[in-house]
Parts: sequence; C-alpha cells; structure tokens
Amino acid sequence: MSDQTPPEPPYDPYAVPPAGVTPPAAPPPASQPAYPPPPPAGYPAPTYPAAGYPGGQAPKPGPGAFSIVALIAAVIALLISWVPFLGAVAALVALGLGIGAWVTAKKSGRPVGLAVTGTVVSIVALLIGIVISVGFLILIDRAQEADRYCNSVSSTQAEYDQCMEDRVSSWFGVETNR
Repeated sequence: MSDQTPPEPPYDPYAVPPAGVTPPAAPPPASQPAYPPPPPAGYPAPTYPAAGYPGGQAPKPGPGAFSIVALIAAVIALLISWVPFLGAVAALVALGLGIGAWVTAKKSGRPVGLAVTGTVVSIVALLIGIVISVGFLILIDRAQEADRYCNSVSSTQAEYDQCMEDRVSSWFGVETNR
C-alpha cells in the first residue's frame, strides 16, 4: 500500500463535527469602522439641527390623492354624461368629490388646481347630464303621445307604422316620401 494520507475534505462551516472533535474557532470578524473620537476637552458637544425643516417652513407639498381622485371622477362623469340619468348621477358624485378635495387641499395648504379643475369639469358634466336627461324625458313623452294618437286613428298595423313614422319624422323636420 502507499504511505500517502488521503487529502482532507474542504472545510464546511455548516457540517456537523464528528463526535469527540471540537470545531475550529470562527474566523475573526472583518474590521469594523471605528467610531470617531470624542471631541477634545474644552470644546462643546456637537449640535444637531432641530426636528423639522431648516427655516421652519416645510416645502410645498404636491397635489393630494383626493384631488387626483376628484379629477379622474370628473373626467369619467364627463365621458358618461351623455347617458341619460346615469351621467347626471355620476357628475353629482364627482362634484361632491371635487368640492371635498378643494376644501381639504385649501385647509392643508396643498395646491388647489386639480381640485378646482375636477369641480369645474364635474359641473360641465352635470349640465350636460341634466340637458340630456330632460331631453330624454321630453322624447319619451312625445313618443307616448304619438303612440296614443296613432292607436286612436289607425285600424291596421301598417297604418299605425306609417302614422308613427310621420309623427317621428316631423319632430326632426324630415319629410317622408309616400
């Protein structure tokens, strides 16, 4: 046989040591930066600025999340203001958010530009929603009136259809060709 000893396995710090063998000591920690020395005698201790911002004034914060939400709600209300009734309701919700954001921004010292814009856009959406809803109600009333009239003067479905076509086309200034 040979006189050579087998090579030692590489050191594994996580391996369980065999029974009766003490594990090697941990390597010394890396040198840590030293704390600065204390000031020499006779000098005052260092002072640090007081809490807050230098000069006592905080920087102007940007627009708040409430203002951004109010503006987004107003734009959505403007987009759906063309849907009768739903548009007006959405505009009222957006108007409430806009006014609330405006008051909150003013009290907290934040810029009020987005809140004012949200309020104005929601007012425009509310006006459009009201006009569309009222126009829709008028259109339904006139259609019911035309239905009652055509039912009273027609005896067949064809006469009724022609009567309704004549009535509806007269509302929009369109003449039908007979």
